[in-house]
Amino acid sequence: MHFTTPLSSLASASAFFFAYAQASYLHNELSFGHQDRISPNLRAIPNWHLIGKPDPPEILSNKLVLTPPAPGNQRAAIWSEKPLQHQYWAVDVDFRATGPERAGGNLQMWYVKDGQNAVGTSSIYTVGRFDGLVLVVDQYAGSAGYIRAFLNDGTTDYANHRSIDSLAFGHCEYSFRNLGRPSRVAIQQSSTGFKVSVDGHLCFESNKVKLPLGNNFGITAASADNPDSFEVFKFVTTTESHTPDIQDPAQQGSQQILGSEMHGRAEDKPKGDIPAYSDPPDEAASKYTSSNEQFADLHNRLQSMMKQISASTRDATHFSTQMQKTTELLAERLARIEASLGELHSLRERIDAIQADVRQTKSDLHNQLDRHVANIQGEVRNTHTNLTGKLEEGSGIGKFIVVVVGSQVVLVGAYLLYKRRKTGNHMKYL
Repeated sequence: MHFTTPLSSLASASAFFFAYAQASYLHNELSFGHQDRISPNLRAIPNWHLIGKPDPPEILSNKLVLTPPAPGNQRAAIWSEKPLQHQYWAVDVDFRATGPERAGGNLQMWYVKDGQNAVGTSSIYTVGRFDGLVLVVDQYAGSAGYIRAFLNDGTTDYANHRSIDSLAFGHCEYSFRNLGRPSRVAIQQSSTGFKVSVDGHLCFESNKVKLPLGNNFGITAASADNPDSFEVFKFVTTTESHTPDIQDPAQQGSQQILGSEMHGRAEDKPKGDIPAYSDPPDEAASKYTSSNEQFADLHNRLQSMMKQISASTRDATHFSTQMQKTTELLAERLARIEASLGELHSLRERIDAIQADVRQTKSDLHNQLDRHVANIQGEVRNTHTNLTGKLEEGSGIGKFIVVVVGSQVVLVGAYLLYKRRKTGNHMKYL
């Protein structure tokens, strides 16, 4: 089979863009801690701004100490100087919290507009109005630890809200204090939705959250009177594309929560996963007389082709993700079935062994009972023989009768003699 030149170019471009969409690029200007040292001079972190009240954060060779072990009531923050201009991205944050038994504090990871000025060193309970996302790590409601996510479009004043905890749209339990190792929180915004993982395990995810471009990353921490020490080892930002994306005007200003309205719009679209784009109409080549017209037509057609390729890539990525999840689920279920079969086989072997033991015990009991009965019969037989011999050797029944009758005669004679003597005695009177 031979392809024409345009079709071959289209296939090559498709493969290139598919591989390009799957790539992950490190964003150095929005990352720190991924190299040997956090800071080249231990005084500042390139492309990041540090804030602390009353004391600034302490920069060490391999970590940033936001709140020290002592004293308490400290607030600190680190903010990126440049905003993120990519639609799909992922962030990995390695942190550690240590402190005495009843210490307290919280850590926030922000993706908000103008975070340094709008948030500063505030926590979720003191921030006021902000535009973006925040993940909160604290001991919510007296628990061992929680990770909760909050959204705001700049209209809700969190500092004056009556029930901030009720505004969380996602959460999971996570005991983060005194683990003796860094904890890793992974935040991902992809074409399939928003996802948060902790130590490689899914915390929560949502396909209704889409964050805008142009926000700043930041981390804030606050300690109580009995303080927890929060340390950050790494903040790594990766994107799916190397070049910045063009900001959609409809996304300017705040994140979009894809609710019922977006669901209704999706139902109005044509069926199928690939969006319907209007292709440029076919025109005769003689219509384009100048190079500018030819270039414009070529540009429009290439742009339409790129949109189709991009849509196909997104659908392929989504399908691949769904297939991977399904495969993992099937593999997990098969593993459980195999484990259950193994347990059944082991149980069958145990039952067979128990049956063999019961049979052996039954046989031993029967043998012992037979021997015992035989011994009793032998003893009875010997006793009967000995008793018969003794009776034969002893006196007969006649002698026994003579002895009995003779003793009776002697008793009667003695009685008569006694009566006669009593009758023959004369009574004496005074």
